[in-house]
Amino acid sequence: MKRPDSKAASATLQTLHRRGVGHGQVSIDTTNRKAPLPNAIKTRWNAAQPVHLPGLLLPGIEKHAGEIRDALNIMRRVRTGESCIDILIEEPFASRLEPDFDLLSPVHSGDAQEIEKIVFDAVKSGELFAEDLWMKVSCLSFFDDDASIRFRFSYGMEMFKNQEDDPLREALAAELAARVFPECSILSEHAQLIELLTDVLGFAPAFVERIIYSNAPGGGAQFHQDVENDHVGIVYAQLYGHTAWLALPRADLLRHICDFLAADDSETFSELRDMAKNATRLAQLIESDEESNPQEALETLLNATPAFTTRLIEAGCGLTLAPGDVLLLPQASTEHCCWHSVFCLDDAALEHPPGHSLSFAITRTA
Repeated sequence: MKRPDSKAASATLQTLHRRGVGHGQVSIDTTNRKAPLPNAIKTRWNAAQPVHLPGLLLPGIEKHAGEIRDALNIMRRVRTGESCIDILIEEPFASRLEPDFDLLSPVHSGDAQEIEKIVFDAVKSGELFAEDLWMKVSCLSFFDDDASIRFRFSYGMEMFKNQEDDPLREALAAELAARVFPECSILSEHAQLIELLTDVLGFAPAFVERIIYSNAPGGGAQFHQDVENDHVGIVYAQLYGHTAWLALPRADLLRHICDFLAADDSETFSELRDMAKNATRLAQLIESDEESNPQEALETLLNATPAFTTRLIEAGCGLTLAPGDVLLLPQASTEHCCWHSVFCLDDAALEHPPGHSLSFAITRTA
């Protein structure tokens, strides 16, 4: 992904637009789609850089085309206001869940972005095996014209997740995701990917905390990291639709912020500019959830300043994902992780405009 000065015949222009903010156009060259060599993959991972593996999942997408259509249908129906419970008691979903998962009543987590949260019991041989597994459907933003949603599968209490350690329920939540969305196996059972990750990590990976994303035109995720206890990274798979990404190590992101602010003289970033002169304070601010004027200015810089987006693209931090592509995002610690931001590139005029993608946390096999 480059700024639109590329003269390659195969390049096409795409507009980056998210949550009401235009970030300009980019040139996408569909011919330069080679995966890095194994040694380069390991080097990039160890440097907290993104690893793009184009086309790796294309055979699996063809094999699971019907299940992907089922998923797109769920997404469409949820967007029109239907309850997931009503959908999941229909076929083919009822048969996928029976007899191992009992669907219980919905609960409310108090999350303002929540659409619906459904709790399940795991049942083995007719007996209760595990409780408090759940699927949570949420909006990605509060922006009215952003129809992006996600389906997250996990267990226990969300606010105290880091205090829980239950490998059994973690594995069952992953199995629940695969029952509702069987195309999860395109990623989780991909022998070549598992072998690659085993070589990079030094241990066999498990794929947990599974999220199914549907990025809609004009939507996508703002800059963030996904560091969690015992997780080493994220594996993302594009199954339907196209996305553009900004992805880079935290250290590089902080450097770009400082360099941008040093050359900027606008009043908008005056307080943030002063704070950025102290590297420690800026590093603390980027990880903070507290509401403050500098924090608001930083959010504006990262997510609603086209000139900063341009800077990152020109620095080689932009990439695009097509169906079949995999993206590895190292998340070892807050200091050593790959920050990322997502834009949907799909046309709202398509039959199924919202995309379909998988995002799994990578951890050690129990």
